[in-house]
This record gives sequence, structure tokens and C-alpha cells, in this order.
Amino acid sequence: MSFIVGDLVKFLNEVGGGVVTRIENKTVYVQNEDGFEVPSTIAQLLKVGGTHAEATPFIMSKPVENNNNNDYIDLTDNSEEDNYDNNVNILLILIPQHKKNGKIFYDFFLVNDCSYNIMYVAGIISENGFCGLQAGMLENDSNIHLTEISDNNLKTNCSIRLDIIFFKKGNYLPVEPLTHILKFDEFYMTDPANYVANQYFDKKALLYNITKKYLLTEIENLTGDKQKQLEKQKKKIDVQPSKQNKKPIESDIEEVDLHIEQLLDDFKSLTAVEMLDIQMRHFNNTLEKAIRSRKKRIIFIHGVGNGRLRLEIQRALEKNHKKLRYQDASFKEYGYGATMVIL
Repeated sequence: MSFIVGDLVKFLNEVGGGVVTRIENKTVYVQNEDGFEVPSTIAQLLKVGGTHAEATPFIMSKPVENNNNNDYIDLTDNSEEDNYDNNVNILLILIPQHKKNGKIFYDFFLVNDCSYNIMYVAGIISENGFCGLQAGMLENDSNIHLTEISDNNLKTNCSIRLDIIFFKKGNYLPVEPLTHILKFDEFYMTDPANYVANQYFDKKALLYNITKKYLLTEIENLTGDKQKQLEKQKKKIDVQPSKQNKKPIESDIEEVDLHIEQLLDDFKSLTAVEMLDIQMRHFNNTLEKAIRSRKKRIIFIHGVGNGRLRLEIQRALEKNHKKLRYQDASFKEYGYGATMVIL
């Protein structure tokens, strides 16, 4: 029997069929109803109608049962125990690898640290579009290497996207599919202080728990009605008169602008890491002088941005000045862009 592109055919050795898409030598490629192209020999095919342009698409006569496809997953479970633990814990883990040529490469691992199995799709998002990395299944309490990225690539405007579906065998509580986009942050990923000992690998690693919501992320993602509501709450707090504390005199308050354009005339050639280092050195020097001169309060204007400078200021205070108190400066005057340190 001869075939041409567009013929509707049925597989003789298994259930199903489709449309002939191409013929190479004695191999016929058939696209099934799921959109996959399946190679087959001529002897294993039976023509069931006209061409695809003349007839309706092929429909399988009965559901697929226990086929030999390796992608088939049997979710039946004969055990009497129900899987009703719906806690999920998925991590992206970054481990630096030093190569002989002096360059540093970072290994990205996907870790499934929960009782669910997952189906995942991983890809890179860049200015050129989306590029797939890999897709597959990851069993519970296991990990897989996703990709290796050089330190130079961290400087580009790229992100890793993960799409995840959760499932178990037998009875379980369904969990909503997860989509997470991790934007490369050169400063954060190259800072050794962010790499910690962990239970997953023998080496120190940078851990991103993509199923947890952190306060900083919540603040940065507030939009619309939530943002307006938070602003109203902040304004009410700021306008309420304080009966216990008298307003400090102006000479007891110092205001320091940490915006890089206020510190340097020419900063365009600097990297983000270099600019942050200059801002933090100015912060530390100014804070020490304010302490020695017995200032009551000092306000550091850092702006909103991506929150990196604000976070580093808080880290420095908690590490080196544990006795000092700090809080957001007046929202009415500074919005979210300033931190007040009480000396």
C-alpha cells in the first residue's frame, strides 16, 4: 500500500492513528491527535480515508489502555493510605563551579522537597524570546540539574521560567499549578554571603524557595487597590499626633540622600555592584559620624527601586548596630523611599 502526505491512517500495532506529515525512505511520519509526530513503517499502517484536506480529523475508536509508551504514568494506587498532605516545597538551587580558565559557572538545580510528584517545564526568557531548557517528571524528595550558566550571562537581562503541575498516586488533595519566573540578579547571585550550608547538597548554595511568599516580594507586588489601601493606612499613622514623644528639634535630625547621582558626578561606567558598594560605604561613614556627634535621628533616603539598597541598609544595622532602632521614615514626606535610624 502506498501513502501520500495528508492521508488519514490507523496504526495496526497499537491504538490510534493520525495524518501523514512526511515520508522519508520507507519511514512514514504520522501526526496523532495530540500533535506528536510518530514514525512508523508502511507495513504498520492502514489507510482509513481520503486526505486530511478532504476528510474530518481521525478520532480514536476507544481510549488508550495500558500502552507501551514510556511517557504513560500509572496513577492508580492499591494502598489504603490516603495522601492528603498538600504542603508543597519546591526550590531552585544555585551552586557556583570554578573552572580551570578562571571563569565561574553556576549550576541550577530543581529540588522537589515535598510529597507530591511534579511535571515541570523549564526555559530561559531573554530579549530574544523564550528558549526551552528541559521538561519532564520529578519524583518527590529528589532533584535534577536544569542548566549551567556562566557569570557573564548573569549580567544579561535574562530569567528562568518554571511551570509545574503537582500530582500523586491514589487519593490526594489537588494543588494549583505553579508558574514562577526567577530574574537573574547579578549582585545577589555573586554575593558569597548569600550562599549557605543546606540539607540538599554538600556545597554551600543559594536557595530560592519558589513556593514561599516573602514580605519583600509582597510589598513589591502590591498594586491597584491594595497599594492605595496601604498608602491610606500609612498616612493615618503619620498624621496622628504623638502625645508621649516631643518632636525633636531640627538640629538633632540629619538627612542623607544615598542616590548615586547625589554621591558621584560620573557613575554611568559603574556596575550595579560597584554603585551599591559606594552607597553602603557612604551610609556606614555617615552613620558613624552621626553617632559620634550625638545626633538623635538620621534619615537615609534610598528610594524605592528594586529594594536592594533598603535591604542592605537593614542588614548592616542588624549586623553591626544591634542596639539601634530603625523604621520607615514619614510616608507623607518620603513615601516608601527612606529609612529613619533612631540613635
